[in-house]
Amino acid sequence: MAAISSWADAFADHPVHSPDRQDPLARAAGKTASDPDSPHLGFACLWSEIPELTWSHTPWNLRTALRTMTQVTDVGLQPSPIVLAALKLASIRYRHGHLTRNWNASRLTAAHIDRALLRGLASEAARSCDATLVMQDLTALPVPFYSYQDTSYEASMAATTGLKTYAAMRRVSPSTLERQRDRQRMVWEQATGIIAESHWFARCLVEQSGVPARKIHVVPPGITSGRQSRYAAGELPRDRRPPRRRLLFIGRVPRPYDFHRKGGDLVVAALALLRGQYDPQITLTIAGPSYWPLPGNVPDGVEFLGPLGHDKIAALYDNHDLLVMPSRLEPFGVVFVEALARGMPCVARDAFAMPEIVTPGISGALVTSDNPHELAVSIAAVLADDVLYDACRRRAPEIAAYFSWDRTARGIIQAISRDLQASASADSAGRC
Repeated sequence: MAAISSWADAFADHPVHSPDRQDPLARAAGKTASDPDSPHLGFACLWSEIPELTWSHTPWNLRTALRTMTQVTDVGLQPSPIVLAALKLASIRYRHGHLTRNWNASRLTAAHIDRALLRGLASEAARSCDATLVMQDLTALPVPFYSYQDTSYEASMAATTGLKTYAAMRRVSPSTLERQRDRQRMVWEQATGIIAESHWFARCLVEQSGVPARKIHVVPPGITSGRQSRYAAGELPRDRRPPRRRLLFIGRVPRPYDFHRKGGDLVVAALALLRGQYDPQITLTIAGPSYWPLPGNVPDGVEFLGPLGHDKIAALYDNHDLLVMPSRLEPFGVVFVEALARGMPCVARDAFAMPEIVTPGISGALVTSDNPHELAVSIAAVLADDVLYDACRRRAPEIAAYFSWDRTARGIIQAISRDLQASASADSAGRC
């Protein structure tokens, strides 16, 4: 698994499919938003050295929105530079021809997190919290707590050809991966509830991890790139009139397999077919990876930009015609939401949470295989669909409004409030 060219063969069809394939706006229309009660929430997160960048900005944006609606007390942690350096140094290993430093997967880091969060819970402000929201699966707490998560180790492993394959991707040993999976299970067994980002992941929790359905609440995340755009205020994005020729692929920086995980190799292959058989002026812009991830030079028609900040990525959505990302493993896919919120259709894969975001004939197309020809045909069909483009443009403000961090925060507060009220009612009934 060390060769980059082999990553495309590392993925398998995932056994769990989303039970909710409604268009997101149709799903939102069936719900009434009431003003939730305001529980005092603890907020537990292992912050990065630059806190805003933690987990692709998710905790930072979520905590900011929660603070506008309820009282939030930090019980999280940010290791000091000395502690962080020690944890990273202690985790250095040589695996698959590379020196790795998976400090956040080590036993030492887990022990540090446990101690730090227990200290945080001991503060006077934390003791008055009604419940604590834990970002991902840091640890189990001795108080009511909820885990906010997008996927599980079991779900990710099921999308590859086996435990060893996924361990090689993560550059950890299979035993380390198994230990992380078991710790995650333990956290969720003890959690008061789990906030899942998608219906697909909620189903994975039930079918693969054995979590009772009553403990799971589905609350999709908000937009990161361009979340403060004028489109969220109701302005319509530009009208993408024919000829439509500019394709966009957004990848990731950190891991070498991510380009293939997101189907970047398929998009490049489909572009070659399109330029040869459909329109020689079609182009593809690739942003995210820090180096060209395929053998050979960057091919004709491809503009490779490398890593970009969120502001520049938001501008790419405005200047392109179609986002193409047929991911082989995609826990949620916020880039699809970001594109749709700026009026740009998407071509995704009919798997994971992607069918909960992209609706064929309304907001784009879904492919079902690794066949570049199928992808090329889907791209050409979307580019030629004037009705679809008009619908995407008109729906952009509603998409931006629905996939906001305010809506995410409100949904989490509502879920926790309902649980607390149900628990209080049960306790009251038990005392009678």
